[in-house]
Amino acid sequence: MPLPPMPADPPVHSSYRAGALAAVRDAYVVLLPITLFGVAATLLGNFPIPAGRAWLEARFGLGWADAAEAVVQSTWGVLGLALAVTIASMVAQRAPRGTSREPLPPIWVAIGAMVNFTLCASATGPVTLQSFGTGSMLTGIVVGLATPALLRPLADWAPMRRLAIGYDSNPVFYHATRLTLPLVLLGLLSKAVAELVWRLPRPDAQWLAEAGARLDAEWLLTPLAVAVNQCLWFFGVHGGKVLDAHFGFLFTLAGEPAVPGRVPRVLVDNFVHLGGSGATLGLLVALFIVARHGQNRRLAQLSWLPALFNVNELLLFGLPLVLNPRFLLPFLLGPLVLVLPPLLALHLGWIELLPVQIPWTTPVLLSGWWLTGSWVGAALQALGLVISTAIYLPFVRRHEAERRAERLSAFQHASAVIVSEAPRSDTPLRRSDHVGVIARGLLHDLERAIGTPALALVYQPQHRADGAVVGVEALLRWQHAGYGAVRTDVAIALAEQGAVITPLGAWVIDRACACKAQWNTQGLGALTMSVNVSPLQLSQPGLHLVVAQALHRHGLRPDELELEITESRGIPVGEVADANLARLDALGVGLAMDDFGMGHASLLHLRRFRVAAIKVDGSLSRDVMTHPVSADIIRAIATLGHAGGARVIAEFVETREQRDLLATLGCNVFQGYLYSRALPASECLEYLLQARGAVAEAAAAELR
Repeated sequence: MPLPPMPADPPVHSSYRAGALAAVRDAYVVLLPITLFGVAATLLGNFPIPAGRAWLEARFGLGWADAAEAVVQSTWGVLGLALAVTIASMVAQRAPRGTSREPLPPIWVAIGAMVNFTLCASATGPVTLQSFGTGSMLTGIVVGLATPALLRPLADWAPMRRLAIGYDSNPVFYHATRLTLPLVLLGLLSKAVAELVWRLPRPDAQWLAEAGARLDAEWLLTPLAVAVNQCLWFFGVHGGKVLDAHFGFLFTLAGEPAVPGRVPRVLVDNFVHLGGSGATLGLLVALFIVARHGQNRRLAQLSWLPALFNVNELLLFGLPLVLNPRFLLPFLLGPLVLVLPPLLALHLGWIELLPVQIPWTTPVLLSGWWLTGSWVGAALQALGLVISTAIYLPFVRRHEAERRAERLSAFQHASAVIVSEAPRSDTPLRRSDHVGVIARGLLHDLERAIGTPALALVYQPQHRADGAVVGVEALLRWQHAGYGAVRTDVAIALAEQGAVITPLGAWVIDRACACKAQWNTQGLGALTMSVNVSPLQLSQPGLHLVVAQALHRHGLRPDELELEITESRGIPVGEVADANLARLDALGVGLAMDDFGMGHASLLHLRRFRVAAIKVDGSLSRDVMTHPVSADIIRAIATLGHAGGARVIAEFVETREQRDLLATLGCNVFQGYLYSRALPASECLEYLLQARGAVAEAAAAELR
C-alpha cells in the first residue's frame, strides 16, 4: 500500500508569525516565577486591612513595606526587559531557518534584544529602573519580536559575513565576530526608530478634555476607557499604566470630587475590575466550577488569594489570557457589561462615591462597602461577580473540554513512546519534551500509588480442556486519578525504567499471596496463583527472600505460587539472576516462561532452570486459526514443554474451535475470554466456586 503524500510545509512567513505569537504567550508563562514573586510582594506591600498592616509592622519592623517594594521592583520592575529577552530567544529558537545557512544562536539574539530594549527606553530620557517594568511591556514585546526578525537578514547580508572569522575557529568566537556588526547596526536602528516614535505628536490634552466635557463622560468615555484598557491587556500591555501616562487627565481618582466630563476611575477599579483587569474574579469562580482537577484547577487554587486582592497576573499570564483568542470575547465583554450597573446606580442615586482613599488591593465587597458607605455597594459588586462568572462560564467549559482532549492525546502519545522505548533503559524519563514530562509525572504517581486503592490486582482463570479450573493469573491494574485506566505495559515499563519495579513487584507478590490465602479458606488450595515477575527483579538480590516471606506471612505452600518471567527485556544472565532462579527452585516455587516463542525468549533458558510452565505468545494463539506457521510453532513449543515436564498454557483463547485446535497442537491449559475476563478478587472467587460446582455436577452425572 503506497504511503500517503506528506503535507506541504507552510510558508516560512506563515510559520514565523505563528511561532512569534506562541513565543509571546509562552514568554509570559516562562516568566511566571517572576510574576508569582512579584504578586506575593505586592500583596504584602499593599495589604489593605489596617490591622494586618499593623501586624506586619510589628512582626517584621518598620522597613517591611520598603523590603516588599524592593522585591516588586526586582521582579515586576524588570518585566518589560525580561519579556524582550525571553521572546527574542524563543523566536530565534523556533523560527524556521528558511534560505539562511547559519542559525541565529538564541543567546546572541537575547543579548541583542536586551541592548535594543535599553536603547529604546533611553529615548524617553535617562534610563532608570522604572524604564524596565510593567509600563514597558509593549516595548518588550515589540523589541522581542523585531530583534530576531531584523537580525537574521543583517547577519546574512554578504558585507557582514565577510567580516566573520573562518568557520574553523572556536564556534563561540565565530558567532561573536559574525554577529557583532549586525547587532551594532540593529541597535542604532532601534535607537533611531525609538527617537522618531517619541517625537511623534501627542494627543491634544485640551481638545480631549473639552470633548469629554461636551460628551457624557460617565456613559460614553467610561466604557471606551474600559475597552481600551482590555484591548491593551489582551496584547500583554499594562492598560492602566498606558491610560494613566497618556490620558490621565480624563480620570478623577479616589478622594477627588466628581468633575463633569471626566471618568470616575474609582468606579472602574472597584466595580468593573473585580479581581483585576478583565473581571477575572468571575473567571476564577468559573474555573472552580468547571475544572475538577488538572492544571486549570491548580492554577485556580494558586490564583484565588491574589485575585481576591485584585492581583490577577497569574491568570493573565498562566492561563493565559494574553493573546489567547479563546478568551478574547469574555475578556472584552465582561468589563463592558459590568460598567452598566454601577453607572445606573450612581445616576439613580442608589449609591454615592465617597471621597475616601481605598487601596487598590482592597477585596471585593469590602471595597464596595467602604467606597459607598452602604450595603448597596457590596451588593453591586456581588452582582458583578455573578454576571462575570456567567459570561466566562461557557468559555471555560469549552476550554476545559479542549484541554482534556489535548491532555488525553498527549498522554496516549507518551504511553506509546514509553512502551516502544521500554527496552532502552530510562530513555523516556530523560527526555526534555512533553513525553518526558508526562513520563516523570506518571512515575511519581506510580510510586505514590503503591499500597493504595489506585493499584489493584485482577485475576483471570486458567482451565484444562475438560473445563476444570487449575489456576489463575494475577494481573496489575492502575486507575490514575487524572488519566483513568493506565495500560499495564505502560506501568511496568515505567517501573522498570524508574527503578520502581522492586517495590512494585514485592507488593504484587504479597497481595496475590494474601488473596490466595483467603481463597484457601473456601477450599481452593489446589489452585495455582501465577504472578508476573520482571526480568529486572531477577537481577535484584533477595528476590527469593521476598517470595519466601510472602508465603510464610500468608501461610501458603511454595507449590501454590508460580512466577511468570516476562520477556520484556530478556531474562538476565549473571550470578545474581542465576542465584535467584536456583533459590526459587529450591524453595519449591514454580517458574514459568511468559510470551514464549517470540521476542527475547530463548530455548537456552530451558536448560538454565527447571520450567514448570510455558505460556505461548499471544500473537501465536490469536493467529492459530488462520496462519499454519503459527500452528507449527505452537506444536514445536508444546513438544519441548512436555519433554521437560512443563504445562503448556495458551492465552487469548476466545472460541471453542480455537481451544480445540490448540489442544490438538499440545496445549493443555487455556486462558481467555472463552472462559472469563480478568476479574476482581471477589468476583473471581464467585466464579471459581461456581466452576468447581459445575465440574462436580458433571462428574456426578457421569457416575449416574
